[in-house]
Amino acid sequence: MASGRQPTRCTHSRPARHGPDSRQVPDTPCLHAHSWLRIGLVCPYNFSYPGGVQNHVLGLAGWLRSHGHIVHILGPGHPGRDRLEGFGLPTECFTSSGRTVAVTVNGSVARVGFGVRTAMRVRAWLDAHSFDVLHVHEPMTPSSSLLTLWNADCPLVATFHAATVDTPMIRAARKVAPSSIARIDDAIAVSAAAAATARRCWGVEPTIIGNGVDVSRIRRLSTSAAGTSHDPAGSPWRSGRPTVMFLGRFDESRKGFEHFAAAIDQVRHEFPRLDPVVVGPGVPPHGTGLRFTGPLPDAERDKMLGRADVYVAPNTGGESFGIVLVEALAAGADVVASDLPGFREVLTTRDGVLGALVPVGDADALAAAIGAALQRRARGLGAEQAGVRRARDFDWDVVAPQVVARYLRAIDVRHERSEHRSSWTKRLGWKT
Repeated sequence: MASGRQPTRCTHSRPARHGPDSRQVPDTPCLHAHSWLRIGLVCPYNFSYPGGVQNHVLGLAGWLRSHGHIVHILGPGHPGRDRLEGFGLPTECFTSSGRTVAVTVNGSVARVGFGVRTAMRVRAWLDAHSFDVLHVHEPMTPSSSLLTLWNADCPLVATFHAATVDTPMIRAARKVAPSSIARIDDAIAVSAAAAATARRCWGVEPTIIGNGVDVSRIRRLSTSAAGTSHDPAGSPWRSGRPTVMFLGRFDESRKGFEHFAAAIDQVRHEFPRLDPVVVGPGVPPHGTGLRFTGPLPDAERDKMLGRADVYVAPNTGGESFGIVLVEALAAGADVVASDLPGFREVLTTRDGVLGALVPVGDADALAAAIGAALQRRARGLGAEQAGVRRARDFDWDVVAPQVVARYLRAIDVRHERSEHRSSWTKRLGWKT
C-alpha cells in the first residue's frame, strides 16, 4: 500500500443493527449462517454515464437487496435517484468515489478515477461498513477497484469483464499484479473471452458467470411499448414499419456505426419504409436518413427495444459479452451481430446460432443479414419466442445465485487462509 495505514478489517460476527433501509439485521456469524450478507460492490467506471458494467453492478445490487442482503455500492460519478430507484435501490446505498478522467481503453472511452482523493474516499467507505464480502469489478483497473483491493482485508470476489489485448494500462497494472491478485479469494469472468484475458494478463482461473438482466422487467416494458404502437391491422411490424435499431456510443469506432449506416443504405432498396433508429450519445452526422434519439433512460431504451423488429450489433471488437444482445432477445427482437467471441457465446444454443452472425466490418454481409431477418419477420417467422427463452438463461434469478455461491466460497477461503496463518504463527511463537 502507498501509505503505512493498516487495511480496514471486516468482522465476521455482527451485532444486531438497523441497515440503511431500516430492516433489522440479526446477530449472525457470517461464516456459519448465510441467510444474509453485508456486501460491498465496487465499480471502476463512472455511473454518470451509461455502461454495461455499471448496469451489471446496479442490477446485481437490486437483486441482492430484494433477497435480503445489505448492499452498498462504491463507484465514481453518480447514477442519480431515478436510475437507482429503477433498480430498486435507495440513494443512500450508493457512495461516489469522486470525479474521473476519460481514457481510451480497448477501443472505447473509460472514465475512471485514481489518486489521493479517490483513495481517501475508498478508505472512508471501507471504514464506514463492516462488510462480510467485497465484490470488486475489473479489479486491476487503476481506479476505486484497485484501491479497494489494496485497502480491504475482508473476503474478496473479483469479476473480470474485459476481453482485450495488452494495453499501456494493463502493462502498468501488471507491475503490481502479483501482490494485488493474491488478495482475491475468488474470481469470476463474464464470458470465455473475458476468462482467457484474465488468465493471460493476470494469471487467475475464474469461474464463468454471465452478465445478468431483469428479463421480466424488459418484457413488461417492451411488450407494453409494442402493444401501444399504432400498428395497422395485420401488420407484421411491431410499430407499423420495419424498424431496425442500433444502440451505443456511435462516435466510438469499435461500435461499428459506419458499417450499420452503410448496410442501411442497401436495406432501404428492399424496404423503402424502413425506420432505422440510433439510440445513444454522440453528435449525429448529417444526411444519413437515420433517426437519432440521443441517450435514453433505461426504461425508455427498453421500450424502444420493444418497437424494434431487428437489433443490429455491428461492433468491430473489444466486446467480451453481449449484454445488449441479451436485452434485445428479451425484448423480442431478432438479432444480427458481428461474429465476435462474446457475441457468439450469447447467441449459440444447443439448437444452433440464434439470429445471424456476420464477418466483422462487412457492410454487405450485414445488409444481407438484416434483409433476411426482416423477410422472416414479414412472413411471421421471427425468433421472438426462442430469443426470450435464451435471454432467460441470463436472468438475475439464474445468474445472481451463482454469484452468491462465489461469495460464500470466498468467505470460506479467507477463513481457511486465516486459520492456516494462525497455525503457522503459533508454531513460530509469533504474537498475533
